[in-house]
Amino acid sequence: MKKLAYLLSVIVLIMGLNVSTITVNAAETIQCVTITDKGSHYEVVLNFKGEKSHRKIGQEYGSTILKLVPQYEAIVDSYLAEITSSNEAYDLMMQRVNEIIPQVDKNYVDEIKGIASNFTGQDQDIRGDGKLSAGEMFLMNLCPDVVRPSQCCAVGVYGKRSQNNDNMGMRILDWYAGSENQLAGIQAVVTFKNSKKSICSIGYLGYMACISAFSDDKVFGAILDSGTGEPYSSEGKRSYPFDLRHALENYTTLNGVAAYLKSPVRNYTYGHLIFLSDAKGTKVLENNISSKKNSLREVRTEKSELNEGIIWDIDNSVGCVNSFMLKGNLDNHSNNPSNTNRLYSMKKVLKEQGEKFTFDNMKAVASYYQGEEPGLHKDGDLYNTRTQQIIVFEPSKSRYEVFFRPKSGILPKVPVFDEIPVLF
Repeated sequence: MKKLAYLLSVIVLIMGLNVSTITVNAAETIQCVTITDKGSHYEVVLNFKGEKSHRKIGQEYGSTILKLVPQYEAIVDSYLAEITSSNEAYDLMMQRVNEIIPQVDKNYVDEIKGIASNFTGQDQDIRGDGKLSAGEMFLMNLCPDVVRPSQCCAVGVYGKRSQNNDNMGMRILDWYAGSENQLAGIQAVVTFKNSKKSICSIGYLGYMACISAFSDDKVFGAILDSGTGEPYSSEGKRSYPFDLRHALENYTTLNGVAAYLKSPVRNYTYGHLIFLSDAKGTKVLENNISSKKNSLREVRTEKSELNEGIIWDIDNSVGCVNSFMLKGNLDNHSNNPSNTNRLYSMKKVLKEQGEKFTFDNMKAVASYYQGEEPGLHKDGDLYNTRTQQIIVFEPSKSRYEVFFRPKSGILPKVPVFDEIPVLF
């Protein structure tokens, strides 16, 4: 009898432990999506640790978005109507989208389909109807691949130029804001919590790729356009913002991310740059996908040789605007005032900030403009009329601060930064 009682007590204990485990797991799967209104932006956490279905995460995400932003469909639909400009252009963009979707990671596709399942447009792609269809959610997510709205810049300083001998950087996102400043109303910091690899993306509600993002391995990546003038083709092409997300989720180093994105097996619709930073330094991937001879897909460092007439004379730093600079790559820099003037401004203000950079010095670089208020790209203003977000970061300390374009559309003379908690 004593043995029987002992066995029964062991069974009860084991059953108790199993029940406890199930309860914990159930609690983890319930809270898959949280969105918090921070005023200037939304703080989003997508927890994939307890829920393996990307479509279910997407469904919950879309539902939660509508609870906090009931006008979300109208906001995004009106923005898409503006950037496509006409029904003919809209149809062309949708055709491009449909040609790229098959090359997008299935999990990411499922997420977008899940989000779109909450919206009233369903499978009816109608420009400017105030509704969002599944196709239009893909159009929103593939904007950099099919519409190309961006003009950006970025720079990093490290080693002896940094007060702490680590890496600090800034990245400015300049996109079309919308005639009613629509994008500012849906700005978001989205943390993707995964069991193996987590990332944080600074972008917009419902945007599932990476415009600017960092991983739990402290690798930061951001996209910038760099046009080549080549005829557009989307057939069989991939999405570079989604491939940046894949790389940050699957590679642990800056060089690993760069190697994945520059591989010739991955072809894209547009030439672009990927600005890459980690705790120690900064590099720029020049991804020229044209078929011409002067087409390189290589990483640029401070010691790289540059095309004739392009000078970068600041040690322990790397900067970029929307152009290729590597020797032998297409020179889409020298005859573009927006690029030449901004690079000149970047070098000027970097030198003015001195030999030892603090976080505040980097903020000063990011906030640079010449007149009484932020002006135009072509005049050399880094902080300018189209600036949507400015990210200043120090990966080694997991320190990230972001200026979000105000919902009013009125840019302050001095950008106000929010400190972004790292929620991995």
